[in-house]
Amino acid sequence: MANGNGSAPPSNAALAAALRQTRQLLNQQSQSISVLQQMLADLASKPRSVQEEIDAIPGRRIESILSGEITFTAAQAGQQGNPITITVSQDGPFVMTHYPQALWRPSSPANATNFGIWRPVRSFPLPTQQVTSDFIDILYQIFDAGAGRLFQNAPRGPLFSQPDSLLPCPIPTLWSPNSTIQFVPTYNAINFNSGGTATTGGTLHVDLIGYRVVNL
Repeated sequence: MANGNGSAPPSNAALAAALRQTRQLLNQQSQSISVLQQMLADLASKPRSVQEEIDAIPGRRIESILSGEITFTAAQAGQQGNPITITVSQDGPFVMTHYPQALWRPSSPANATNFGIWRPVRSFPLPTQQVTSDFIDILYQIFDAGAGRLFQNAPRGPLFSQPDSLLPCPIPTLWSPNSTIQFVPTYNAINFNSGGTATTGGTLHVDLIGYRVVNL
């Protein structure tokens, strides 16, 4: 029997074939969806690197240096000194990308021969300078005072950035807003032997180098 447009209706065999083809297409699509779902699950469970976690933090990156100072005297030679305490702003986290820069300067008496002149915190020669008077040698620790977390198992050696040569960290360190960072020096040696008016005390200066993440 002809249908309304004058053509014969499809046979049962043709309908069955079309149905089988449709089922095959649906099965293929279902398999593709399953593969995509598994890929998404694998991506979701994949551990993110520290840098990926930092990059995912929303906000603008602004170059930043967090600084602090503490005074010391020759009597502290061989002792652990008072910590330099630095607080991260509440405006956003701080990412430390390089090892700290640490220098010191004679700060007492006011008429000391080398008063206010920057000195290194290690006695071996710098690339373009050899210091033979008024020098100190330090070890140091970095401490997250809020979380109670030390970043080393013992005081570390003088691994520092220099004003003309920044030393990158193996991975960046993320400090949350309002974190309290402590730099704790140990004065292995203090040698105040400048000619003229001798130094009796110094000021240790530390810079933490990196950037802040802020919402503007």
